[in-house]
Formats: sequence, C-alpha cells, structure tokens
Amino acid sequence: MNVTRYLLNNKAYILTNIIILGIGYYLISIGFCTSKEDPQVSNIKISIGTSLIATGIVVALDLWRKFNVKKINQKMNNIIIDSGIQWVSKKRDLDRYDKLVNNLENSLDICGYSLSGFFESFSEIIKKKAAKSTVKIRVLFVDTESDAAIKRAKIEGKSIVLFREKIDTFKTFYSKVENVEIRIIDMPLSSMIYRIDDVMFIGPHFYKKQSKSTLTIELSKGQWLFNEYQEEFDRMWSDAKPI
Repeated sequence: MNVTRYLLNNKAYILTNIIILGIGYYLISIGFCTSKEDPQVSNIKISIGTSLIATGIVVALDLWRKFNVKKINQKMNNIIIDSGIQWVSKKRDLDRYDKLVNNLENSLDICGYSLSGFFESFSEIIKKKAAKSTVKIRVLFVDTESDAAIKRAKIEGKSIVLFREKIDTFKTFYSKVENVEIRIIDMPLSSMIYRIDDVMFIGPHFYKKQSKSTLTIELSKGQWLFNEYQEEFDRMWSDAKPI
C-alpha cells in the first residue's frame, strides 16, 4: 500500500488531528505567557493543551498502526488467500494424504521419479478407486534413461535401476486397470505435483537434497497458484509418452 495514497484517503482524519495539536500548542503557549498574571487559569490552559497534544500523538500513532495493519492484511491476501495456500509443511510424507486418497471421487494426478512412497502407501486403494468408471488416475514419470533421472537417483541416494524397477512395478500392477494411465517424459521435474480431487500438494526438487526432506505446500482449487500448477502438469502430460 502506498503511503501517499493512504494519507490522502485519510486527509480529513489527519486535518482534524493537526487542528487538535495546534489548539493544544496554542493553549500551552498562552498558559505560559499568562502564568504570572493568573496562575490558576494558566495551569488549566497548560493542562488542557497538554492533554490535546497527547491525544494528537495517540491519534497519529493509531493512524500509523492502521496503515501497518492494512499492509500486513494486503500481503496476507496476496500471499495466502489469493494464491490459495492452505498449509506449508517441512516434509513430503503427510498424514493428510491418507484421508484424501481414501475419499477420492474424481481424479488424481501425480508426477515423480520413482513414486515408491506413493505406491507402497496407496497402490491397493488406488486400484479399487480406479475400478470405478468415474475415477481417472494419471501417473507421470521422468524417463529413467534421461540425465535428469540419473542425477536425481544419485541425489536420493538410490540406484537408477531402482527407479526403473518402480516404473515396471507400476506398469505390471495397473496393467489391467483402464482408468490408470502412466506416461513418461524426458525432462527434469521442477516440482512435485500431487493433486487429489480438489486439493493439490506441490514442492520443489532442491539441488542435492532428498525429496522426502523437502517442503510441501497445500493448495486449494479455484485460486491462481493451483491453476498454474495444474496447467504445468497438463503441459507435461500432453508432451509425455504413454507406456
């Protein structure tokens, strides 16, 4: 929020405060000037003037406080509310996934290098959910022949062979499930994208840091950040090869 604009929007409030401060200063000045002629009246004027100046200072401080509160609210609206951020966690493995996957009704999108944790936790429930014609599952892997996958395997402290085995496991396990589609893309992932119906989880793939110890952000549908990442997943999906 611009300070000048804020002051202009509150000019009547500020003008009133200036008048109060001016009257207070005037009374104090008169009080000191007439202190010898009528000490009692002089003290009254000084007291009233001092009170008015104190009030003016309080009003000015309150105006500044309101300005800072508006700035904070503006930042919160931009960073949290408008973007759709619901929660930020310091790790990837969240208990929140369990309830959402168990209540899956429409669709699930996920991308990764091996997705071993996802498979170990939800392979059976995903298979049951995908048996319903209304549920669509899209799983996107990075090509294990690519430099990106080889480098990520090294960062994760795993063999690229393990990544290949995980993809083969996915293919075999879901081979007869029509509503689970698996694709491979030859490019590094900038982020984890994991959407369960109307809730999405994202998180960066940091350089030389394992994914499981990397932050995760929860997003709600309908806000711009959710839409950005959904579009990112859809772009990758359209360029990926079915397997």
